[in-house]
Amino acid sequence: MYKWPDKISPLARKLVGYSVAFSTLVAILATAMQLYVDYRMELGEIEKTFGQIEQSFVPTISNALWATNHEEVEIAISGLVKLPDICYVEITENNSIWMSTGTKTPNNIRTRYFSLIRVHRGESITIGNLNVMVDMAGVYKRILNKLWVILISNSAKTFLVAGFMLWLFRWLVTRHLQRIAHFSANLSTDNLDTHLTLDRQKNTPAKQDEFDQVVDGFGRMQSKLFMAIQTLEQDLFKLEQAEDKISNLNAELEQRVVERTSQLEAVNRELEAFSYSVSHDLRTPLRSIDGFSQALEEDYGNRLDDIGLDYLSRVRRAAQRMGLLIDDLLRLARITRADMKKIQIDLSAMVHELISDLIKYRAIDENSFVVQEGLVAYGDPTLLRIVMENLLDNAAKYSSKIDHPRIEIGSMLENNRSVYFVRDNGAGFDMAFVSKLFGAFQRLHRADEFPGTGVGLATVKRIIHRHGGEVWAEGETGKGALFRFTLAI
Repeated sequence: MYKWPDKISPLARKLVGYSVAFSTLVAILATAMQLYVDYRMELGEIEKTFGQIEQSFVPTISNALWATNHEEVEIAISGLVKLPDICYVEITENNSIWMSTGTKTPNNIRTRYFSLIRVHRGESITIGNLNVMVDMAGVYKRILNKLWVILISNSAKTFLVAGFMLWLFRWLVTRHLQRIAHFSANLSTDNLDTHLTLDRQKNTPAKQDEFDQVVDGFGRMQSKLFMAIQTLEQDLFKLEQAEDKISNLNAELEQRVVERTSQLEAVNRELEAFSYSVSHDLRTPLRSIDGFSQALEEDYGNRLDDIGLDYLSRVRRAAQRMGLLIDDLLRLARITRADMKKIQIDLSAMVHELISDLIKYRAIDENSFVVQEGLVAYGDPTLLRIVMENLLDNAAKYSSKIDHPRIEIGSMLENNRSVYFVRDNGAGFDMAFVSKLFGAFQRLHRADEFPGTGVGLATVKRIIHRHGGEVWAEGETGKGALFRFTLAI
């Protein structure tokens, strides 16, 4: 058997509140309309009374007044005050009261004036006026009594209906909603096999209502959640296996990296030792070749002809060139392994220092250089000094055979990054061979034209790449070259 709940649900309270408010509003409007109709009916009854007076009493009073029958007039007006709501009646003649009866009230009255007319010899003669006053207090009292009856009856009906709706809504809706809310709050992965049931008769599929659809929806949702959880557990198991495998692979990879790093460090140490050993072993015979060639030229030069002297000179130049190559190779290897310390550098000041050193051993005037002031770079000062030294030395070397050399050093902004450049108007190069320009020992000019080992630009490229930048060149034979580079911020 259903038991009335100890605590009314908020939804039911809202429903009852809205129902009572709406019912009260409707009751007030209906009461006002009904009272207005009753008031109009009361006024209609008064009009009927006035009509009855005009038809029945006015002719009688007119005849009695013409005949000056005071007794009959008095009887007639006494009968008038006995009619409903009539409180006072008077007969006036020449604007003076001839006869009156009843009580005249100052408020809540409505007056109707009737002319007393006598037809004499075909002529209508006004012999006086009949003034009838109606007291509206009775009408208002009857309306007020009806108001209380209507309000009490409507209030009783409103609250009875609200109580019934509360019980009905609780029985049909809120108890099931509370059951659904409780089931939803306690639903977890541990009790997905527990299904939602409501304390009601289950309808056939053809007659299912919203609660039947909710119960079915919860059942389908639980089934899907159960399947999803099973799939998720399988995926998690596979993920854990994959993570274990990745961890093992990472551990193995780290071990391999450690081993390879150790091996690489050992190889580098061996390579460095080998480089120094080779350079030392190569320098000894080179010094011997150069020294004995020089002794031969000095001691026995007068016994050799021009061809023999030329041969000795070539041997000495080759030995000296070999020594320079060894020095450049060792220098390139040291640059690759050198530690970097990036700071902000006044590049303009550095260039001016290099130009001062450059003009001492290159046949070039200081006025041939155009340096943009305020150049600032961020990088390793030692390595960037080697970059600018090689680029300036190349520009001065390849511009040494023209009459008016011009070498420009500056920067420009391209794609929101600073691009530094060194431009000259010297010998230039053929762009068809630009890919060989930055390779070690790659030279685009003969050694008898412009001396060098071909390692300088390779050194520049390695230093720029270590700074996270790029370096490239443009040129045209006989019209100079342009070298540009960037540095990572």
